[in-house]
Amino acid sequence: MRNAAAAIIAFGLLAGCMGIPEVPPREYYVLEDLAGAGGTKPGAAAGPVLLVNPALASPFYDTQSLVFSRAHGQRAYYQFAAWTERPARALSELLAWRLEAGGNFRAVAATTAGVRGDVVLHNRLEEFYHDVAGNPGSVRIEVTAVLVDPAERTLIARRRFVQSAPASGESAAAAVAAFNHATTALLDEMSAWIERAAAKPAAR
Repeated sequence: MRNAAAAIIAFGLLAGCMGIPEVPPREYYVLEDLAGAGGTKPGAAAGPVLLVNPALASPFYDTQSLVFSRAHGQRAYYQFAAWTERPARALSELLAWRLEAGGNFRAVAATTAGVRGDVVLHNRLEEFYHDVAGNPGSVRIEVTAVLVDPAERTLIARRRFVQSAPASGESAAAAVAAFNHATTALLDEMSAWIERAAAKPAAR
């Protein structure tokens, strides 16, 4: 019994000397619109009021974790990397800021703001991942956008947008840099389409 106790103590001392492996801290990244530094135009007095509904996301992407894929049809989360806010929410906010800055709408507001709008925008994030199946890899973003006339309760337009950008490596930091480029291209495409499609109800 005494020998067993001594062995346990010795093992404990050895474990203490070896130390506990350090776990790297989780790093958080901000999704950015690289064209967001431009000036803001005043709202168009005769333009429509656009309401932006809070964006939805496919269940696996409804998280702050960065997602990667090593094979077709497979997804996984980075263990030590995350976004400061969920990508669907971040994309929705960036898009609203971009549309407001464009000056083609009388106002841009959230559907939760309690104001009446001429057009309502619904977005759903379908895909948002770092594809590392090939080398050097790339990021992929897919968003479905739907514009609705709330007064007539009719569909104005619907479109799926797809953007990708090459990543410089398999790291989370490389993925984030690529995501920022793909997001900027996505916002360019989406904002131009929304401004064209939403202008039609305003002519009534």
